Parts: sequence; structure tokens; C-alpha cells
Amino acid sequence: MFRKQAYKHASVGICVFDKSTSKMLCASNADQSLEPASVAKLVTTAAALEILGPNHRFETKLEYSGQIEHGVLTGDIRIRGGGDPSLGSHYVNKKQDSFLDEWVEAVRKAGIQEIKGKIISDAGIFNDEPVSPYWLWEDMGNYYAAGIYGLAVFDNSFELGLRSGRAGTRPEIISVQPPLRKLTIDNHLVAANNDLDSAYLYGAPYQWDRRLFGTMPEDRSRFIIKGDIPDPPGYLAERFKEELVRHGIPVSGEALSARQLPAAEQDSSLQTKVFHTTYSIPLSQMIRIIHEHSDNLYTEYLLRHLALTVSDKPASARDGLQVVRDYWKNKGLDVSALYLSDACGLSPNDRISARFLTQLLLYMSTKSKYQSIFEASLPLAGVEGSVSGFLKGTALEGKIRLKSGSLQTVTSYAGYYKLNGKSYVIVMMVNYADASRSQVRKDMEEFLLML
Repeated sequence: MFRKQAYKHASVGICVFDKSTSKMLCASNADQSLEPASVAKLVTTAAALEILGPNHRFETKLEYSGQIEHGVLTGDIRIRGGGDPSLGSHYVNKKQDSFLDEWVEAVRKAGIQEIKGKIISDAGIFNDEPVSPYWLWEDMGNYYAAGIYGLAVFDNSFELGLRSGRAGTRPEIISVQPPLRKLTIDNHLVAANNDLDSAYLYGAPYQWDRRLFGTMPEDRSRFIIKGDIPDPPGYLAERFKEELVRHGIPVSGEALSARQLPAAEQDSSLQTKVFHTTYSIPLSQMIRIIHEHSDNLYTEYLLRHLALTVSDKPASARDGLQVVRDYWKNKGLDVSALYLSDACGLSPNDRISARFLTQLLLYMSTKSKYQSIFEASLPLAGVEGSVSGFLKGTALEGKIRLKSGSLQTVTSYAGYYKLNGKSYVIVMMVNYADASRSQVRKDMEEFLLML
């Protein structure tokens, strides 16, 4: 079916490996490096599980400097980021800001009733390059390309509420959640006579101005799109100060991130005392979220934590990618077909071969001590997450665990298939087919049903 006219100029890579016989049942262009989209996430999540372990958690610490006398802190409170992408994440808690209530209570328990100093957020665990230089400009400002900071909050994203009239008119911005008082939006959006969400926000990290372009359906009383918070560490410091004041704990100083301080005050080794620690969800749960929802943010955070396993300098994506590559090379995988510019598959520079993904999946299912955790983290096709529509209503519904990958010109799936005591590794990657993504998915379904 991949010999149809629609695939004449496409690049198609397929591997089907029978684990019970240790034989490759099907291989087509298996060694060609193709654009993987989100199946690239498997390379980092598997390495993170192996290196850090399923129970690993990340820490966000509250510290204070100075002295507390008669309930008054003469000094600063510092939020020391530990690179936890789950802090205030919508995947973890419906009340995303519940951790702030815990923080206010922790301040009270520390005996602090007033703060004569600043609220400082410290994101220095990661370097100061929040977004990949290999991502497209059209993605910058949107939630799926949110920046990676050493201190994250609310998935580093916000929801923009819109209301539209008839086609051709300018929709109205009616809400921003969470409230971002510094945010300005130059609205160029247009209502259209369709049901498509083609609205995009554009902007750079640390810059609070955003431009809104594209179209949204006409005559909608409420329509939600998502953008990235331009400076999550700075925003969190301000939000925490607001919560303290609202609960009757006055703060005389500014709320800002450490990067905004004079150089002499940025030193994170200054004497401070930790008085509260917030722990992330375990790594195994993060990996499940990544695989089920194809979450770019969580994946990029794991990549930077891998960088920290070999160096104590601020983590970078570049160092994390080197750790990933070295890890799989040392495990005997042929990494000559592995080219990654990021961890999540958003970069158009990413390339992986179907054979490499097959080798990786085989390793995780035959040699990893976390085999069951990794396999169970992949969602069931036709049932769960980003693959809930794939193979739905077919004989294979709920029988294959897959990670999906999808960009404008890319459709990919990789995972495990068990049937009648046999177990298979399946990788399918299609680039630049002369067909819609929905048609490519249908052809992939047909292929799997023929096996």
C-alpha cells in the first residue's frame, strides 16, 4: 500500500520485528534517516528511565536569607528551581495553583509574618537558552514550543479566551488564564467560516509582547488557544508575592528572577536556609504523560536533567543530547542514523532511522530492568491519549501500544504489538507523502491489519 502514487516521492521507513523468533518480518528503507516527529521522544524517555530510574523526583526549594526576629524576615525568600516540569501542571492537579497555598503555609510555619526583602526565583540549574535554535519561528510563542527554564510553572503556558463574530471580523480577547498582567497581545486574528483552529501566537522568551495571527471559527462565544508564558521564573516570583500579600504577609521588596538582579546578587551560593521542599511526581509518571499526550515540555526537561548527570554546570540541551547519544552507543546501538537537535521531535533537523528505533525498543523490552514500566507507559492504540483515534473500531483496537509522531509532512508510529503469545516491535515512518495525514494514517492501519 505504500507503493501507491501518493508515496512515489515520499520517504517511507518500516520495520516489523518478531521478538519470539528474533527475525525481522518486514523492513523497508530501514536504514534511511527520516524526520521522526514525536516518536523521537522515545530516545530521551528511554534513556532517562534507564539513567535516573522510575522513582526519581525533582525538587523545588524555598529558602530564606537574613534573620527572622519577632516574625519579621529581614532578608529575601528565594524559590530555587529544580527543573520540575510538573509544578502546577494541569496533568497533575486540577487546581493548578494549590502548591502556592502550601508555600504560603510553609512561610507561616517558618515563623515569618512579614518580609522586609525580595521574592527571588532562581532558575540557574538550567542555562539561559530556553528555546532551541533549531525550532521554527512560526512555533515560537505557542504552548507546544514553550521555553525550558530551570523553574517551571503551569506547564509554562497560558490559555487565551476568544470570542468571534461573523466571518471576516476581528475576534475579541476575553480572558487570559492564569492572569498575566505584563502580557500584551497585538491581535491580527480573523474569524472564518470553518471549524479549524488556525490561530497562532508569535513571540520570544522573556518578551511579554505577543502577536496573534491566523483564523478561528466564526460565531463562537468562547474559544481557547494556548500560548507560552514568556518568563515563567519571573512570573512565579510575582505570583508568589501576590499570594503572600493576599494572605496577610506583607513583602516590601520586589518580586523578580535572579537573572534580573545585579551580578553581585545573582550568586546562588549565598547563605540561605531551606525551609520547604516541593517534590515532583515520579519520573515514571512523567514518562507516561509524555507518551500519552506527546508533551514536548516534559521531554525537553528530562533532556536537561540528563545533562546534569555528567556535569554540575547549568544544564543545556546540547549536553543532554550528547548524554543520550553516548548512552545508546555504549549499549551497543548503532547511532550513526541518529541526528537530534532537540528531544521532542519539533525540530525539522531531527532524523532517525526505523532500524534504530527498532533496536531501542528491543533493548527496552529485552534488556532493561524497567521493561514493564516502559512498555506500559505507551498508550493503547484506539483507546488512550494521542493514539486514541488510531485503529479505533478495528480488530487491533486496544492491542498495540504505540507512540505517535505527527508534523505537517510527517506521520510516525513506534511501539509494541502482542498477539497469541507472540510479541512484535513495530516502527512506521512516512515523510512527505502526496496525501493528507488522515489518509496516511488509514494506510498505516491497513498495513498493520494485514500483518
